[in-house]
Amino acid sequence: MFRRATLAGLVVASLALAGASGTARASGAQVIQDRFHGPFAEAGWETTTPTSITDAAVLASQEQDGTTHLSIFDLHTTYLDSSGNVTGSVDVSGELNGGASFTMDTVGLTTASASGAVPVTRCTFDAAGNQTGCTSGTMDVSVTWTGQGAISRGKEYVDRSVDPGGLTFVDRGSGTFRLASATATIGGQTFDASELQFADFGVSNDLTLTVCPHGC
Repeated sequence: MFRRATLAGLVVASLALAGASGTARASGAQVIQDRFHGPFAEAGWETTTPTSITDAAVLASQEQDGTTHLSIFDLHTTYLDSSGNVTGSVDVSGELNGGASFTMDTVGLTTASASGAVPVTRCTFDAAGNQTGCTSGTMDVSVTWTGQGAISRGKEYVDRSVDPGGLTFVDRGSGTFRLASATATIGGQTFDASELQFADFGVSNDLTLTVCPHGC
């Protein structure tokens, strides 16, 4: 339920913005604990032109000690020729740990906003998907959320195994949550509500356990 869209994949409530973590071993197994408690906001967009498709996703959060995070979880542009064939792509990702501006109405979940200069890695790929180079830099990000619909309150428990007898993820979450509309400017490119794929915000209390039977 909480922070689910941006962090979907192997870990629903991902390790990316965990506030505290620990590791324990028992009988050769390894267990990694990651916790997050505080406000968060996430959103994703897709925009298309005759020669490109761009997907973008951002996540903002604030830990109990006040530390803010702003992440470009994904910014991927695929370039096309006039026949629609892929000619190459660019992938950008990065995270600002501390120093981001992040405000939210944590009671009514009416609005939220986040901004900052995010350190990023920008990698280019050819038409076959082979990486052709990477550079580092910063990218200005500004996002606003407006709550839509009712506020949800609840709990979540998810137990996932990557393969039988292998890596297992256990996610526990509780808190408040609201769907939203969202707009953003990322690296000078504007993403509006008509291009929105998902957006939500809330206050969550998450625990993720990564269980590695043979060590992580």
